[in-house]
Amino acid sequence: MVEMKRFLFVLTVFVLVSATSVAVKADFPSKPIKIIVHTKPGGAVDLMARQLAQVASKYCDQPLVVINKPGGSGLLALANVYKSKPDGHTLLAFPAAFLAPIQTTDIGFDIDSFYYIACMTISPEVIITNIDSDIVTMEQILEHAKANPGVQKWCGPGSGSLDHLMGVKIWDKADISVKWIPYSGGGPAIVSVMGKHNDVYIGNPEDILGRESKLTIAAVSSKERLPNFPGTPTFSEFGIDLTDDVMWRGFAVQKDTPSETVEYLEDLLWKCSQDSLWLSYVEKTMVQGVFMRNDEFTEMVIRDAQSAQKYLKMAGFELGSVPETAPLPVLFFFALMAALLAALFIITKRKQTGLTGTLLIAATGLALAVLFYYISLYFPAPRKGTFVGAATVPQFWAVFMSAMAVLILWNNIRTVPEGGKPAGRVRLVVMTIAITAVYTVLMPLAGFFPATLFLLAGGMLVLGYRKYLVMVTAIVIVMLFMYFIFSRLLMVPLPAGILF
Repeated sequence: MVEMKRFLFVLTVFVLVSATSVAVKADFPSKPIKIIVHTKPGGAVDLMARQLAQVASKYCDQPLVVINKPGGSGLLALANVYKSKPDGHTLLAFPAAFLAPIQTTDIGFDIDSFYYIACMTISPEVIITNIDSDIVTMEQILEHAKANPGVQKWCGPGSGSLDHLMGVKIWDKADISVKWIPYSGGGPAIVSVMGKHNDVYIGNPEDILGRESKLTIAAVSSKERLPNFPGTPTFSEFGIDLTDDVMWRGFAVQKDTPSETVEYLEDLLWKCSQDSLWLSYVEKTMVQGVFMRNDEFTEMVIRDAQSAQKYLKMAGFELGSVPETAPLPVLFFFALMAALLAALFIITKRKQTGLTGTLLIAATGLALAVLFYYISLYFPAPRKGTFVGAATVPQFWAVFMSAMAVLILWNNIRTVPEGGKPAGRVRLVVMTIAITAVYTVLMPLAGFFPATLFLLAGGMLVLGYRKYLVMVTAIVIVMLFMYFIFSRLLMVPLPAGILF
């Protein structure tokens, strides 16, 4: 009887656990699955993600939606998935290009923070030249580089990127010295080679698609010559030991995602990898279609990450360094505030006027702006090869607000006659500070440009400006100026805002 009760108890527990597991699987996905991509629409990773979303619609009841989160060399996309709810509804398109930024920036997570579901494509690294150039073949590249150290110009997307590290490996193993010219993306870089502004582009075979009349592949990182490019030699044919350097692309989720959900996603990706539409995409883009499950994919990620560390150091990057924090910011603020008040007291004493609310509030605003600039000095430095970083936009606004505060102080002190009473403009200053406070709150919610639009329009209205046509024109000009300077020229990863 006792044994029967035990058997029934075990059987009941088994049934409950099984029912729960089935319920979890049945409940997923309960809403559209987001695929987070770190590039703008049109990049190789973006095209892969969109192709997957299209194919997956055959096998998944919920749609897969591609969300582009460009910025920070992929850190914005990584952070978005890392901070998402680990329920499998947020998928990360994870390329080998992530290995450099995730290892050179202290961002609160690392390679081990993700579960690597499957790698679906690989593409060997190659070097590409202009057919009409004087330096076309690998023999010519090596001969010219050794005869003219530091003259050849090689290019690719970014500094510390996979392609840049591939270049560092080639230069090290071939014992040559060249210049690295980083670009904001692969497109502009390869166009520069087509225009003969640079000599060599580092990328993948698919990069010359549609450009075969202008570009050629000088060498490929593989054990054997590629079937699609039988005339292209491998690096090993020149004594350069590079046979397995590839750009792999796969998908990952937050590490704490339930195992049942991971199994569903793995099965979904497997079905997509065998679909005729996916196979057609692979053939068309000349990448190699693969399906590496978690164990094999994770092993490759760790191996390539360790390999990248050596060449990141050779390229001048620091690994895993924790950024400093500004020392004693509160003490700094009060010391600065005391100095400003002392200066204002002396000035107003000499003019035989008194301190007003306007002067006090403007002085406080100046102290806060300087404090903000002081703190931003300890933000992470710009990545090697670039001159903008995390502190660029904060410092710009700190300088702007400092200038505004100084202007208010100067006008109030200068326009008051000796022995006179300063004009009270406390309301104006309070409204200005209020608008700035709203702007600060609005920035992470709505993003840089909507928040800045509010700041400019609100500031003009507070100042009493009512020529609306002129006001709109001025705002449009300023917004366009900031867009081209920050987004296009400096390529600063501006806040996009969680609402959008």
